Amino acid sequence: MIVKSVHSCQHSGRELIPFRRANGFTTLELVVIVAILTIIARISIVETRIAYDRDRINQASLLLAGWLQEISSKPDVLGQSCAVTITTGTVASGAQVASVSPTSCSSLPVLRLPGDFRSASYSVGATKTTWSFTERNAIDSTGDVTVKFSLTGLTSLRCVRLNAISGLVRLGSNNATSDVSQTCSTWNDI
Repeated sequence: MIVKSVHSCQHSGRELIPFRRANGFTTLELVVIVAILTIIARISIVETRIAYDRDRINQASLLLAGWLQEISSKPDVLGQSCAVTITTGTVASGAQVASVSPTSCSSLPVLRLPGDFRSASYSVGATKTTWSFTERNAIDSTGDVTVKFSLTGLTSLRCVRLNAISGLVRLGSNNATSDVSQTCSTWNDI
């Protein structure tokens, strides 16, 4: 309470008036607000990075699937087989992941993984590293061929499967592992 002197003809003395707090925040309130905002920012940054990495691995599998579909129709046009080679192991962003021979089988004879500002690397596995597309979109393998992608630091696996008889390209996913020796648990036609 603040004491205020009041001077008047009728009353001399002191009068009590209630104390009013100034507008604004106390230091404790500011510290709590900053702590809460920091926690929210950290959670959102981590979630954004995970979503970004999932988009990158999805982009890699879609890029390969589209590239393989383009190549699968070329033997009918060219009158010769198109041999595809997959690079397995650890592959850096922006590096070569596949190639085709002869180069006339694709507008992109060398396929590169999506690159970005981070130097993350992909782990690439394949049930077969070299095969050929023959006429009528078939491949020269007795079994299906599956190419698998995972991204360093992300627990997620993406697969591109080619059917041996029809050359049908399917995409798969497994969000429980990043081990390219495993297989995808969910499959979709594209």
